[in-house]
Amino acid sequence: MILSALCVVDKGFGRRLMMRTVCVIPALNEEPTIGRIVSEARRHCDMVLVVDDNSQDGTAELSRQNGAIVIRHVLRLGTGGALSTGFKAALEEGFQALVTIDGDGQHDPNEIPTVLNPILKDEADVVIGSRRLKKSGSTPLLKWIGNRALSIATSFASGTKITDSQSGFRAYRREVLEHAIHKAWDYRWASEILLLAAKANFRIKEVPITQIYLHKRHRGTDIKDGFKILYSTIKPPEKPEPSRESKT
Repeated sequence: MILSALCVVDKGFGRRLMMRTVCVIPALNEEPTIGRIVSEARRHCDMVLVVDDNSQDGTAELSRQNGAIVIRHVLRLGTGGALSTGFKAALEEGFQALVTIDGDGQHDPNEIPTVLNPILKDEADVVIGSRRLKKSGSTPLLKWIGNRALSIATSFASGTKITDSQSGFRAYRREVLEHAIHKAWDYRWASEILLLAAKANFRIKEVPITQIYLHKRHRGTDIKDGFKILYSTIKPPEKPEPSRESKT
């Protein structure tokens, strides 16, 4: 009462104090990078949760050594499956805001505040870290064309302009994931969850992040994956009941 009478407090101040945050990292054989990623992510989140998708190296142990909680799949489920496991675990633990980054070094954990802040300030329900909004690095032409095509398709299907639909660097308010956790275990998760969130009238926002292209990266979407994502985007899954009345 005294505070409200004598001070002008920024919008969202109380929400920021109350929101517990977790960084969910899907990981598969990321021994060279996972320790650093976990250590840096811990500076910005209350907890780091690594979902080890049945790695055959020291990913799980290095994650634990650097302070992460580890959930390990006994079978390989794919990136979408690993994220689904992490989301469900984080919701059970009562976290109000979730951030996702990759464990291979293509995302800078020190940009977590940039992606997370719109959630904490109640400016968005889903935040996408877009590599297209910041001029940094370069992407091979075929990957650029594929990402552009999938982003256009996702924008059309969702009714929201999205420049980087395949970015795994994101933040979510827990209410989104209570309603719209994806079903796809492969790379189709990235567009699917955006379509579900848009259909339920959650607010989607993009913020610029640094593009770090890993030339030695062996995993990632190929042409076959791209066509799968495009098809599932054009014919999105049904989710009947919306959880918010309107976009704000």
